[in-house]
Amino acid sequence: MAAGTNRRKELWARLLSCERLYGRSYPRGEFGRSEHERDYDRIIFSSAFRRLQDKTQVFPLSQTDYTRTRLTHSLEVSTVARTLGAQAARHLATFGVECEPNDIGTIAATAALAHDIGNPPFGHSGEASIQSWAKKKLPQHNSSTVIAGPTLSARRAGAQSIPMRPEELADFHFFEGNAQALRILVRTGARTRKGGMRPTFATLGAMAKYPRPSLLRSYEFKKDVISEKKPGYFRHDSAMAIKAFRGVGMVEREPGVFSRHPLAFLTEAADDICYAIADIEDGFKVGAVTFDEARDVLLPLASAATGFDEWVFLDKSSRLTRIRTAALWVLASECMNAFRESLEELESGVLGVPLLERTRVSKEYQAVKAMAKQNVYRDERVLQIEYAGFQTIGGLLEMFYDALCDCRDQAKDEKLRKMFPRDFLWRPGKKGRSGAGYDDPVNYSLGFMTQYERLLAVTDYVSGMTDRFAVQLYQRLSGIRLPE
Repeated sequence: MAAGTNRRKELWARLLSCERLYGRSYPRGEFGRSEHERDYDRIIFSSAFRRLQDKTQVFPLSQTDYTRTRLTHSLEVSTVARTLGAQAARHLATFGVECEPNDIGTIAATAALAHDIGNPPFGHSGEASIQSWAKKKLPQHNSSTVIAGPTLSARRAGAQSIPMRPEELADFHFFEGNAQALRILVRTGARTRKGGMRPTFATLGAMAKYPRPSLLRSYEFKKDVISEKKPGYFRHDSAMAIKAFRGVGMVEREPGVFSRHPLAFLTEAADDICYAIADIEDGFKVGAVTFDEARDVLLPLASAATGFDEWVFLDKSSRLTRIRTAALWVLASECMNAFRESLEELESGVLGVPLLERTRVSKEYQAVKAMAKQNVYRDERVLQIEYAGFQTIGGLLEMFYDALCDCRDQAKDEKLRKMFPRDFLWRPGKKGRSGAGYDDPVNYSLGFMTQYERLLAVTDYVSGMTDRFAVQLYQRLSGIRLPE
């Protein structure tokens, strides 16, 4: 018994590691902030997080302030994750694990805060747009492909003569917002220093839903294993991701392929709880779901809350708010029960399903998701704008790829290269100044970059745009709408 308790203590001491990728940890100063609280604050103050205020949750480019954006959704998820993390800490304390509820709560809240920070404009439609463009424009990533290097024009523009490898091509074929989120934290969120925002190992572990790369030879995606459905980090960032995942003690199934951090299940649960329930409420606000439809699908969950009363004398909007609140409470409570009951599986890295599937209300939750998929996500307004966003993102990628990677039309491409933000070409250790043979700092910076790095700069820029900025820029560069 004592041996088991000691093993658990040692395991969680690593899982909650304050160690950072680069830089150093600091003692609690006059404000008493922990390392995990510093992670939280760095994300809150980052420009990538601020841009979520104009990124799609469900209803793109909404003209009403009732519906949620990625920013408000992320804040709600973070709030639920903090509660779940604090409850997990209290449960672990019964086994002698030394941890503060606030510390685990903050790790979970920080991971939840960052979980959508890498999402491109127009949500999942934006991810699909990048994937579709890459599969049409770039060579296939299978091992038999002959992958071309830069064109002669591109080499004249400074591109290194290094062809893209299959693992690099796969990063674009399977572009994933989760991998982009990790990239923002460890690299692009603070480009001028190695390690980016330099998050703690615990934060990176807790936010990594899919701790595996885009491509491994003879090791494909596994739809039946929750941590291996999608890529969680790009090849460019693999050294930092693997260092963090090993440092925090995550189970490594294959080289570079890890089981989830136990707290990543809480991050996912908080996201699942919030988006399904909130999307029904937003659907009601914009008329995609009737009050009776929303009430009927949420009430089976809400009625399980202790002391729940619908208060039928209230107006419909207020009644639905009460039902939504109770449903959230029930789902959070059930997820916490599932965490307690699945603790050994979580610690050993063998749990292969979301916590919500282990709850007594899984059937009721699935009904909510089905309602959202049928009535909200397929609403004509959503589909129309998502299609327009699909065209917008693909168009921007094509333009900037031609300018930075292909460079066939020097007169045209040079103009677009001069418009490309220099920050996205910054590499620590390389100064973006004019040099011999270059009359522009951007061309100088590009001279240090491979084709893979150039294309990453393009996807970093496009995926980081807000919905409105992407539309406006595409219209201006296409000549549809000239600058005012």
